[in-house]
Amino acid sequence: MLFRYLHLLALVSVAVAAPTKTASLAVAQTSTDSAAIASAAATALTRSPTSNVKGKAFNRLLTIYLENTAYENAIVDANCNALIEKGVLQTNLYGAGAPSLPNYVAPGSGDIFGVNSDSFILINKNVSTVVDLLDDKGVSWSTYNEGLPYTGFEGFGYSNPIEGNYARKHNLLAHFDSVRFDQNKISRLKNLTFFYHDLQNQKLPQWIFVTPNLDHSGHDTDLQTSCSWTRSFVEPLLENTYFNNETLIYITWQANNEFHQARNHVAGILLGSAVPQKDKGTKDDVFYTHYSDISTVEANWDLHHLGRWDVGANVWKSVGERTGDAPRPWNSRIAGAPLEEYYWNQSYGGVFSSTIYQTNTYVAPNLKLERNGRTILPLVRHIWEDNCRAPTFEFPPGRYCLPDYYQDIIEVPDAVHPPKGFEVDIPLNPPPPIMTPITIYS
Repeated sequence: MLFRYLHLLALVSVAVAAPTKTASLAVAQTSTDSAAIASAAATALTRSPTSNVKGKAFNRLLTIYLENTAYENAIVDANCNALIEKGVLQTNLYGAGAPSLPNYVAPGSGDIFGVNSDSFILINKNVSTVVDLLDDKGVSWSTYNEGLPYTGFEGFGYSNPIEGNYARKHNLLAHFDSVRFDQNKISRLKNLTFFYHDLQNQKLPQWIFVTPNLDHSGHDTDLQTSCSWTRSFVEPLLENTYFNNETLIYITWQANNEFHQARNHVAGILLGSAVPQKDKGTKDDVFYTHYSDISTVEANWDLHHLGRWDVGANVWKSVGERTGDAPRPWNSRIAGAPLEEYYWNQSYGGVFSSTIYQTNTYVAPNLKLERNGRTILPLVRHIWEDNCRAPTFEFPPGRYCLPDYYQDIIEVPDAVHPPKGFEVDIPLNPPPPIMTPITIYS
């Protein structure tokens, strides 16, 4: 039987280089009491930074993640089909794990860290994210979360009687201490109403992530509801000359909701004025994962990388044609199996894995990787350049070094083909979520 517990300050550094001194469990602003919500909302700091950093293929990216729909179902809905006809349909895209949460951790940071539940996880401050890459180049960003009671709310969920229900697991950046403990960053994790405010005032950032509420995403409803909402949200933006100026819109589904019964095959749709006319109404059969979200951003703005699975992930083809990033086909020799034998429908092991037969540890980024001239983010190098210098919870003081499995490849692992030492039970159904903050699953 699994023993669940919370690690206090002494354990925050579990298997992480240069551990931070701030306790990860210092979670504020979680009360859902109406009076507490009103008080916090009245004083919450909200920022709307802007910038104009020229990209090679687009100057603005808006991403929408929807919920729990297999590829073959998404492409036949009438409303989603109306959007597909205006852009590019990605036919060979796969999620990162199961259930929902790993598919948000992956495009945020370049790995899933063993997440196989929708628990209240706190990812150590030493793990950098996509917004660290953007900040390094001065590219403005914000996330907009429908139903979020106020900017900076850190609770597990919120029943919003006006805007629909919110779930922390779908808030892309809320899981990372590197965001939570930075006031400048957490002030940009906003409610969706701020999107319309920023749009009206022409103060939208260049990188945008939109999370619909649990109804509009399809999580608590169905595909028809989510596609209808998405079409109603996107089509006016396509007609807005301020917004749709060298802009790329990306719509995808975080997972297919089949867990171990089927491959985690989902659809992706590219829209907007940044899509070349020749590509509109076409299909893109290149192999992608949710890590391609990061690699495409890195390629477009010539950013550094995180040293994780973002490095090798294929850049979206219509973008890569303008950045010099040619797509690579699946290599069965590297993968050890053909593409058809990879599922990505449950998570391999790691610090947040519920499997008891593997080590709950972080993995050090690969600082040596280089992709098309893009190198490791200096911040990441500074944090991780000597990952052997600190003792860990599992190992006594000494020169134990964290594992390092990242390569410049597209063939990312799944639970059936895990990195060595990160094996899990097959099949492994997602356990019930732990609804209080944890820094390790054990």
